[in-house]
Amino acid sequence: MFLGILCSIAYFAVYVARNILSTVTPQMIEGGSFTKEYIGEISSLFFVFYAIGQLLNGIIGDKIKARYMMSFGLLLSGITTIIFPYVADQQFGATFAYSMTGFFLSMIYAPMTKVVAENMIQIYAERCSFAYSLTSYLGSPMAGILASVFAWQSAFIASGVFLLIMAFLCFASLLFLEKKGLVEYNTFKKQKSASGGSIKLLLKRRIILFSIVAILTGIVRTTVVFWLPTYFHEYLGFSTDESANIFTIATLAIALTVFVTMAVYELFKRDMDITMISMFLLASVAFLGAFFISSPILNIIFIVIAILASNAAANILWSIYCPSLSDTGMVSTATGFLNFIGYMASSASSYIFAYMVESTGWKIIVFVWFILMAIGAFVTIPYKKIFKKH
Repeated sequence: MFLGILCSIAYFAVYVARNILSTVTPQMIEGGSFTKEYIGEISSLFFVFYAIGQLLNGIIGDKIKARYMMSFGLLLSGITTIIFPYVADQQFGATFAYSMTGFFLSMIYAPMTKVVAENMIQIYAERCSFAYSLTSYLGSPMAGILASVFAWQSAFIASGVFLLIMAFLCFASLLFLEKKGLVEYNTFKKQKSASGGSIKLLLKRRIILFSIVAILTGIVRTTVVFWLPTYFHEYLGFSTDESANIFTIATLAIALTVFVTMAVYELFKRDMDITMISMFLLASVAFLGAFFISSPILNIIFIVIAILASNAAANILWSIYCPSLSDTGMVSTATGFLNFIGYMASSASSYIFAYMVESTGWKIIVFVWFILMAIGAFVTIPYKKIFKKH
């Protein structure tokens, strides 16, 4: 239980840091010193470095203790987060600091999932994963609160200090758990059927399908959420302060994703396929509703439902599928890989969306979001199960 709480708070700190730039973007643009394109480029590079870091640190995380990976990731990202506001007006300095923040933050999730998967039985590992998924959603509204209370520079500094505190707490806590024998590493029992190797076992476990899910849901949970405050401000006509406050409320509602996922998953008798396809369909319908309905309140409701549903599909991937891979010995590697491709897609989409808004407007962007979720519904149809029945 203590391990689950520690991971949840650490991941909460990660998501506060990740969402700070998103929530203060309207402030930065309104100040006149920054443009959407400039911030879009910085955020895009952040996701590139975060994605590459997920891949590299995922592989390393299968070989190095989570105590070192998590604590040093939190420590170094805390330092670069604090540095960012001091160099934000210098293109090279801002790009370097924020990109490195992305890389250092990528040191946490995959090793954390590995230590949870290998030290808990499956059902408790799932519950623990759901717990830190919940805190990740709460990171967005906390970032919104910081943006509404502080000037954007102070919001970055506050987030960086939080990361530093968690770095020392993670190191000390995991060291204590290791000495007590409550946390061990590489305790998995590899499946005898994995004679072709771990990679073949991952292919058998449909990692290609889940890679597509990672890409589609990654764009929504990362890029779409990133641009929400700006969407509220520019498309729906709210002030920057109102946009930050609405973002806080919206992301609090989106945090219910965890409970929705658990409920739907149990309703469909723990069937991953049916749960994912139903959530992708709901997200498609909701984005389509946001496309046709321009009333601000209704539009926000549809957008929130769409993101919530997409995130529920993502929760199946991160909280059910990844922890189930403990017998492959590649939990960290597989999790890092899936994060890598998801965030590479997010990076590309963040850059593309920033320029599309200027040329086509927000309405077309919403329709693109609908298309992505419709693709998700199509690819997650359990064709093999259907054909077997017939």
